[in-house]
Amino acid sequence: MGRYIGPRTKICRRLGFMIYENSNVEKAFLKREQEPFRRKQSEYGRRLLEKQKVMYYYGMREGQMRKFFNIARRTKGNTSKAFLIACERRLDNAVFSAGFAMSRAQARQFICHGNIRVNGKRVDIASYMVETGDAITISDRSGVRKMVTDIVDRKSGYVAPDWIAVDGKTLTAKIVRLPVREDVRLPVNEQLLVEFYSR
Repeated sequence: MGRYIGPRTKICRRLGFMIYENSNVEKAFLKREQEPFRRKQSEYGRRLLEKQKVMYYYGMREGQMRKFFNIARRTKGNTSKAFLIACERRLDNAVFSAGFAMSRAQARQFICHGNIRVNGKRVDIASYMVETGDAITISDRSGVRKMVTDIVDRKSGYVAPDWIAVDGKTLTAKIVRLPVREDVRLPVNEQLLVEFYSR
């Protein structure tokens, strides 16, 4: 999967939210002497902006976005909420939310390098969707475990979301329940997402 390697503060400023965890907050929202000219936003522009929030937040590309939307459309209930919940259930997001990585990009790197286990089995697909009862652990490689231990120590005040139970000593995270809409920390209007993909 491709990844965005351009200026991150520029994206955060355009979307009006700190999409990237390790971005410079002050630099991103520093008031400029001359404000840039902004055109009046169209309905399509509003929908596109909400889609881009989700795309950059979870580190997905357009193909994966459509794949997850199709999964949500086949799910019973509210399609817009199901879409965000499906994104939240991605393995890279679960690893990051558990506090085992400093960013979702780093969590993806751990997964792609084969350093993450789900129920004892190696999983190297970042878009893998976790289920209730899944146990996420770190591989036995000493260098990797030391790196994750250091990350957990650096994020000592971090509190994982309620749907993940984390044991920092054994570096284990268990999915105690599936996430709900309230667990998604991204401020996004999900209805505009549905309108974007249903057009």
